[in-house]
Amino acid sequence: MMDLTWYLLGVLTGISALMLRYLAARMQLTLVTWGGLLAGIGALLFCIAWAVGAYLEGVPRAAAMGLLMFVLGGIVILTVTARLIAKQNRDQQGGAS
Repeated sequence: MMDLTWYLLGVLTGISALMLRYLAARMQLTLVTWGGLLAGIGALLFCIAWAVGAYLEGVPRAAAMGLLMFVLGGIVILTVTARLIAKQNRDQQGGAS
């Protein structure tokens, strides 16, 4: 089962890299926004690995707490970064007009 988890994490990492490439081609990203995106995606992928690993080791409470802590952190980081990207691109478009 852990082999399947690592395979799916690899697939999700690849999809994340393609989405980051697409986003970088469409919008202006700074070093801060790159860091936020990578940290948020990393937290979400780490959360999946933590939860599956803890559950397979027979510690479902640790799996649930890991999901709660890391998913919420990752979602908050990605939300703040998305708002920052939108604000920066809105300012650049408004200033050019």
